[in-house]
Amino acid sequence: MSLSEHAALVLVGADTFAGEAALNLLADIPSVEKVTALSASPADDATVEFSGDSVQIESLADFRFQAGQLVLCVGNALLAEQAIQMAGDAGALVIDATSFTRSQQYAELVHPRINSEALMSLSQNGVVAVPGDVGMVVAPVVRALRQLGGVARVDLNCSLSVSGAADERGVSELASQTNRLLNGLPAEHEVFQDQVAFNLLPGFFHQQGDAQTAAREIVELAGHEGLPVHVSSIVAPVFYGQIIRMSVTLEWPVSEGEVMDVLESVPGLVIIQDQEEFLTPVALVSRDDEERQQVFLGGLATSDVQDNVLNMWIVSDNARSGAVYGAVKLYQQLISEFLQ
Repeated sequence: MSLSEHAALVLVGADTFAGEAALNLLADIPSVEKVTALSASPADDATVEFSGDSVQIESLADFRFQAGQLVLCVGNALLAEQAIQMAGDAGALVIDATSFTRSQQYAELVHPRINSEALMSLSQNGVVAVPGDVGMVVAPVVRALRQLGGVARVDLNCSLSVSGAADERGVSELASQTNRLLNGLPAEHEVFQDQVAFNLLPGFFHQQGDAQTAAREIVELAGHEGLPVHVSSIVAPVFYGQIIRMSVTLEWPVSEGEVMDVLESVPGLVIIQDQEEFLTPVALVSRDDEERQQVFLGGLATSDVQDNVLNMWIVSDNARSGAVYGAVKLYQQLISEFLQ
């Protein structure tokens, strides 16, 4: 694999919520001095901000990829599909954080904290699939719990924010509906199947792909073929963040001390041990950037009715610790660890 030393990093979907999150994360990497921003049909004067500078957004259709470029795809799965074909033909390497490669099983699934060594075997025009926001935070926990001797089943109930479910389109729709309803006007909806403001909507992943995709990611990354993983979800009327209620059925009962020992080894996981303490998505996204990249786990307890079932909740910032974060970390690992 040979990447051009002077080729700018190319960001596809730069004008989306996920694109903004990626630019913020990339700005923290000293080696990233320049980013080429692409979208579907940008206005002539459309720009994004990167490291305090305005970057002109270019049209994907008019862009000419080069061999040795590194391409990050975020936000828009349809745009990613087009970009992957164009970049592959030119010999560029793509890291895809959209649902396209995940749902199509188009490329190898790589998690920066689980199997980043897979980057070593990529061809020059290869494609890397990044887990979705749910898979990114849940898979390391399930993988760690396997050390206890056996995981028989995993059940997840995910409460997604509108940005996690539908990117900036979901944010705009929630803001618009809230404003209209507070001014006595009926809510209008295009992105979601019903009003999301002051409401709860069942079963929507939109941006993440479907529940089966999320379950498959967790099984694959946990290294447990055949593990039953059930994922259900709702979209809550909040702009950012996600909270996941997780129940793990073990093959046999274990002590909470044993569970704590294995969970404390998970990178980026912060365990809240006080049962009376909790963290909400709103509180998390108001913290500093470093804390927002962490995943918080609390409420750890054995089920009252079945002593081999562990219950817990996980709170994370979908922009700072989800798929976009995974893509940026893989880019950083490629540059710093594998291409020196």
